Amino acid sequence: MALEITAKELRPEVAAVFSAFPALLRLPAWLPGMRLKRVSPLAKELAMESLEKPFAYTERELATGSISSCMVADHLLKLHETEDDPSWYKKAVKESAATAFGGEDIKFNILLLG
Repeated sequence: MALEITAKELRPEVAAVFSAFPALLRLPAWLPGMRLKRVSPLAKELAMESLEKPFAYTERELATGSISSCMVADHLLKLHETEDDPSWYKKAVKESAATAFGGEDIKFNILLLG
């Protein structure tokens, strides 16, 4: 849903106007033409939810041993083998998984909508 809102509201012409005139972002959200400002908090919340919830589910299921092999689970298991900062590594895995999942959703919508 976050991708849908972003694709619908952040069209190239809207992005161009706000890029050319960044002061417009200081206008109140209730003004006509400021729909982007009204829906962006919802899109941000949904995007964060789609980033966090599946990752937390995988971590929880991995801890109980009831998850099959997947990208996130495999990388979480390798987490202890790496010398990198664990928080950085977890963040990279989380964002990669969300990107892959979001890409599949976009591909599905394109195929569905023709």
